[in-house]
Amino acid sequence: MPLIHKINHPQVEGIRVGRTGPAGNYRINTTCIVYRLGDTIIDTGPTKEWKTVKRFLDERGVRRALLTHYHEDHSGNCGHVQDCFNALVHSHTSNHDKLASGYDLNLFSKLIFGDITFSEASTFPETIETNTGQQLKALHMPGHSDDMTTLFEPNEGWLFSGDLYVSSKVRYAFREESVSEQIASLKAAVALDFDTLFCAHQGMIKEGKQALQKKLDHLSGLQQEVNHLHQLGWSEKAITRKLLGREDIVSWFSGFAMSKGNLVRACLHN
Repeated sequence: MPLIHKINHPQVEGIRVGRTGPAGNYRINTTCIVYRLGDTIIDTGPTKEWKTVKRFLDERGVRRALLTHYHEDHSGNCGHVQDCFNALVHSHTSNHDKLASGYDLNLFSKLIFGDITFSEASTFPETIETNTGQQLKALHMPGHSDDMTTLFEPNEGWLFSGDLYVSSKVRYAFREESVSEQIASLKAAVALDFDTLFCAHQGMIKEGKQALQKKLDHLSGLQQEVNHLHQLGWSEKAITRKLLGREDIVSWFSGFAMSKGNLVRACLHN
């Protein structure tokens, strides 16, 4: 079933959609969450799960979609949301061309999440007011992607983090990722006044600031180790094998769009 579970929070609704294994378990890299605050949603989910996402949106209707970033598991249904609900799509300015014209997808992404739908996006307003009383601030926090944006609700102490968190420890990276930028973004996020983190893949994390701090410590330590070994004359391949192990099915299946080597290079070339 594409609907895996619903998010249980008094004020924030959400559904996790995506692929499950034979035993019914799911992986964070093959599922994602669409959050809803009244008639405002955060991310739109992948096109392969549109029927499920649409049923969820039909319950309330949607006036506006806020995108954390352009990746297909987050933006895939933007065109559907605009066509079916005449909703506005807000995102960071740097991804508007990708949303309007598309971009190349690796085999892994196409098989798991499907293709994307085209949409016309506009830049985030300074404050995004929902019809349920929240006031969201869009905060640009690049590193995972150039357009990565979190949504901060200061009155409630919430941070919708997109893919800023995902996990406290990482072993893979996309080619476009910047570890130095992620570290700067994590530092900025940890400095915010919030408690609850709404991650697009892990779900609701009550001690959200501590979770982000753990990832910040991990990435900072990894970058230091990588640079130390590089200064000693180790090759990127040797560093990758020592610190992260050999490349595996995730790397091969994605055509190395996501790999351990990419993470080492992201630590070195920032």
